[in-house]
Amino acid sequence: PPASPAPSGDVIKPLLSRFDEAAKPRTWFGYLPIWSECVPLDDCSGKLDWAGVAANVGSGLVIGMREALGGIVSASLVFSTQGDPELSKMFPFGIGLMWYSTAFGALWYGVFGRMQYCYGTAQDVIGILQAVMLARIASQLREDGSPERIPATTVAVICLSAFLTGVCSLAMGKLGLGKFALLFPSPVTNGFLGAIGFVILRSSLQTSSGVKFERFYPVSFDDFCQPSSLEQVGLQVATVMTIRLGPGLVSLCFPKRAGVEKLAGVICQILPLILFHVFVFAAGISMETLTEYKWVYPREKSGGALSHWTSYSVGDVDIGCVLSALSDMPAIVMMAVLCTATGALTVSDRFPRGPPGDPAPTEALDFDRELTTVGVSSMLLGCTCGTLTFHTFTSIQLRLHRGEA
Repeated sequence: PPASPAPSGDVIKPLLSRFDEAAKPRTWFGYLPIWSECVPLDDCSGKLDWAGVAANVGSGLVIGMREALGGIVSASLVFSTQGDPELSKMFPFGIGLMWYSTAFGALWYGVFGRMQYCYGTAQDVIGILQAVMLARIASQLREDGSPERIPATTVAVICLSAFLTGVCSLAMGKLGLGKFALLFPSPVTNGFLGAIGFVILRSSLQTSSGVKFERFYPVSFDDFCQPSSLEQVGLQVATVMTIRLGPGLVSLCFPKRAGVEKLAGVICQILPLILFHVFVFAAGISMETLTEYKWVYPREKSGGALSHWTSYSVGDVDIGCVLSALSDMPAIVMMAVLCTATGALTVSDRFPRGPPGDPAPTEALDFDRELTTVGVSSMLLGCTCGTLTFHTFTSIQLRLHRGEA
């Protein structure tokens, strides 16, 4: 059919959606990907938009690095904040757990999700709830004289929480209950998100300074005020400022340059890391020295590609402790469902219209199907030694970096 005329005003209709809009192909657990969502084209000429391709690939790589760092923070929240020695020893395993879950969740939603530039990851809010639950289990096993069962039981509880959350999300989506998650008052939701941000900020300060925090202040102000600690916190703040303010400054220096605007966010994301390693190389500082002063994490001996699934034995799992943890699961399930709906609503509110390549950019978002999509992902992760995943607000940054602001 002939192409419809270009709309007037500032709104540009996506090139590959200029024919009659049609809904994306659907499956029982989500949507099927289409080619028009994968290759960016120039809105005027219809040719391949190489700046857009570079921005897409660069944004994916940068966000991937951010999520890799976020996985370390999430693992720290789960395994290092409660002070149990057996849980703390699992920190390297926890990093792999978060990386695997985030990689699987992002790939799953990228293929079967509805919103472009959106993806699912392991979230800190669930990590906080899991940390409290795992600390209680570790304490119980230690009292029973079975501390050697803590690691395997911990993994079993995490997998069970992911699987049950996936089952409940899938059931709620299929029963059409997803929309009811939006009935929570916005002050309650905003307060919840603010509290999570508070905890994440505290965790980031604790991680960057290397000083243990009690509530929102360091246990030892003398240690926190040491030059090495303040230097690391200062680098953290400078990195955040570069990421947040850098793209705007670059756009001011290069106005009306579409390619620069699309790549500015990507450049500012990766620039602090590049400058750090350039300075380290120029100063002749070795990685061993950085590790000694806790500027980088110590290298762990690799156990091979399959070590994530062979580190612990099912025979070491304490079934009684796993069953006792079922009473804590409803809070995790409710939080995951609420965050899924809130995350989808936040992303769709920020970008009410789909980006170029979306077959139906004005289609209303189906919250029930969003629950179904992430629910199946969490079920599969629970069966394969992973933790649950759902929508992340970082998806907004991913689309901004593409130049779709």
